[in-house]
Amino acid sequence: MALHKRNWDSPPWYTSYKQNNHGDLFYSLVRVYQPKKVVELGTKAGFSAYHIARGLKANGKGRLYCYDLWEKYQYHSVPKSVAEKNLKKYKGLISLKLRNAVGVDKLHKSADILHIDISNDGQILEKIIPNWIDKIRQFIIIEGGSDERDKFPWMIKYNKMPIKKWLQDFAHKHKNVKYITLEPFPSVTIIHL
Repeated sequence: MALHKRNWDSPPWYTSYKQNNHGDLFYSLVRVYQPKKVVELGTKAGFSAYHIARGLKANGKGRLYCYDLWEKYQYHSVPKSVAEKNLKKYKGLISLKLRNAVGVDKLHKSADILHIDISNDGQILEKIIPNWIDKIRQFIIIEGGSDERDKFPWMIKYNKMPIKKWLQDFAHKHKNVKYITLEPFPSVTIIHL
């Protein structure tokens, strides 16, 4: 697979999740687990939020709280208006807030599912997940976790901590934590607490 091609990074979704249809995964998890509250850190154009909201609507219950920096993000992103347009159909189920992901845990006493997709690397996950570990009732979904994702060019160029190593260390420190990584690029890891 040619990781350097960005043909998946195009309108209207601008996401690598689209490449291997991860939308169906998000929808299915929401349908099976029936969450009442989902928090998403990193929404960008709204691909995962769209499929989470689709599942919540089918369930007839639940709300999704999305946080992103959108155009204020220093690297590659899209304006918040793109997410608003893409998610218009589920406007009543979704809250979109412009905010840095670090510290969002202080706004929520609990959530059923947490989804993290903010240019993930081990250091970022270490700043966020420990603050949520006692607040999540079902599981955490993170973008990444595979060897292929850890070898993405920007991970190497900026010497980022591999997500796979962080996951192994985190599970070693927290014996009750189990996780599974689904390999299709960009990979998705589900962490059960």
